[in-house]
Amino acid sequence: MPESKPRPYRIGATLRTTDTALLRGFAALHASGCIDHIQVRVIPGKTFSRDLAAIAASGIPATVHAPHHGHGVNPCAPAAYNDRPLTEIKKHIEQAMNQTLEAADALGAETIIIHAGWYEPGGRSAALDEFTRFLDRHFDPRFTLENLPAVFRGRPMLGTTAEELTTLAGGKITRFCLDFAHLYCAANYLKIPYPEALEPFRALNIRHFHLSNTEDGSIADRHLPLDHPGGGLPFHEVVRCIRARPEVPVSLEYRKPAGFYASQVAVFDAIYRR
Repeated sequence: MPESKPRPYRIGATLRTTDTALLRGFAALHASGCIDHIQVRVIPGKTFSRDLAAIAASGIPATVHAPHHGHGVNPCAPAAYNDRPLTEIKKHIEQAMNQTLEAADALGAETIIIHAGWYEPGGRSAALDEFTRFLDRHFDPRFTLENLPAVFRGRPMLGTTAEELTTLAGGKITRFCLDFAHLYCAANYLKIPYPEALEPFRALNIRHFHLSNTEDGSIADRHLPLDHPGGGLPFHEVVRCIRARPEVPVSLEYRKPAGFYASQVAVFDAIYRR
């Protein structure tokens, strides 16, 4: 990527706390100016304290992503699709959220991205109420609520549209994360044009962007490379949105080493400057 022109956007990589073996490569990317931050996805577990210390020692500016339904933290319906005892589920959520706040404090992160989660069919109203109770117990002013696909593995998700995010936030959460691929999946599921789905998000206080690609017409988020030949994300709309908020960080979301991220940053730069 040419170094002669300053970048008119902020871009970073995503690192799971359990993937500290990749950290040296990420530190090199940051030192070279290829990325300006990492998004640290908290994975609860026995090695958390050691992993967090290593990430903090790297000195890379960071945002934090809380664990989600895939790691046993499903705020809107804790027991949905989970056969463990409820007391065990609640204990796990408590520990995971404590570790999330610990990570944000240790890394000096101003942003903690969270998902509302998924719920069982017919349980939307109860899920809305449960998310409110989750915020009552765990709220932090750094919480930044992310939009989700309409369904995942056939299971309905909460927080698909800008209107639904606003309802979930309830005036308590004032910051939002726009995941462009999630929105593309939701627009396909709801059968509405992407620009129409994107427009209401322009009125929200967007503090973070997530970016990856997915198949043309897909309702499932695949985290494909930006230059995947079968990808369908409408980048002209994505770039238009990022251009309007150049101060908002863009996190590429892959579980890949530094070399892959370097190539994807170059791809994004070419897309942005076209």
